[in-house]
Amino acid sequence: MLLGGFAFLQGLILPAEAVGRHLAIGFLFGGLGLLSAWRAVTIGRGRRHRGARRWAWAAAVLGLLGVGMLGYQGLVILTGGALPPPFWWPYAQR
Repeated sequence: MLLGGFAFLQGLILPAEAVGRHLAIGFLFGGLGLLSAWRAVTIGRGRRHRGARRWAWAAAVLGLLGVGMLGYQGLVILTGGALPPPFWWPYAQR
């Protein structure tokens, strides 16, 4: 859950001075969060682990949102602004 939340926050806040490092760290934590969440979902298949499975799905959704947000921001940067900047990006209003 923590890794998924961290990836989501990385997707929300993009520091202008370290864009490459930010994207790399965000994708790393997002990928680890997704892998950890998938592992927790597969472990918690029994009736006794229903709560853990729900938390794992919540982490997977947060991680997927964060990775998707980072991916879109990366595309905006790589295309030189050919794509419209996302509304959540603090530097969208130039």
